[in-house]
Amino acid sequence: MQRGTVGNFFVYGVVALLIVLAVTAIGGFPSDTFPNSGQVVNIVTPVPSPGTSNLQLKTFGYAAVPSLCKEGGINSESTILVGYLPQPGQTVGTTGQIKVWVNDEGAPLIAPGEIVDQASGGAILTPGDRTAKASDGYLYEPALYISPDTAETGGTPHFPNYIKGQFNNNPNNLNNVINGTPIDPLPPGSKPLGGPNPNGPAANKYTAEDIWNVSGLGLTIGTYQAEFLIHDGDTDRGVGCATIVIQ
Repeated sequence: MQRGTVGNFFVYGVVALLIVLAVTAIGGFPSDTFPNSGQVVNIVTPVPSPGTSNLQLKTFGYAAVPSLCKEGGINSESTILVGYLPQPGQTVGTTGQIKVWVNDEGAPLIAPGEIVDQASGGAILTPGDRTAKASDGYLYEPALYISPDTAETGGTPHFPNYIKGQFNNNPNNLNNVINGTPIDPLPPGSKPLGGPNPNGPAANKYTAEDIWNVSGLGLTIGTYQAEFLIHDGDTDRGVGCATIVIQ
């Protein structure tokens, strides 16, 4: 026998014995079969207090884009949505505002009979018939939806707190143009007003601005997929989706 062979066997034997003892102590090797016990795990949000720490789960913007945001069908004229605030990469505070600008050859339609403060601010003085629907089955009133509660899933519509610019509160009279409070300047990078009109030669000379207070949306700090459904000045509709980050 070569020198050291007995010593090597002794060391290997001790290691093997330790492995056997360890496996025995933990009850054997783990099963290759997935343990389907049917146990339900509930995530409980505790009441915040100075003596406890809270774990916050946050989504990272992987929500699927709502189907209505795709071109065609109900979304027949997405080009009327020319500007958004906040813009991509920007955030908005819990006391801030979300805005969308609408530009069309006709004054964009709002809820029938709605009265808007034309002197200053554009606040909604008297809500119109916000259940009234256009021929496409969706509301006349500009509406903001928060995914996954989108318009196509029957989600809750959030109506603007302010409407500025030019609009029409009478769907039966497309020549009814109301000149409200002047719109705010469009953010940099917005589509130019009076741009090409895919539905005819008439110039897109009417612009409305719809404004939502974040505080009225029931949202906390986080990232959300927003869906805007806006009727134009005749028989078309624009649908736009944007990621809204609230900080």
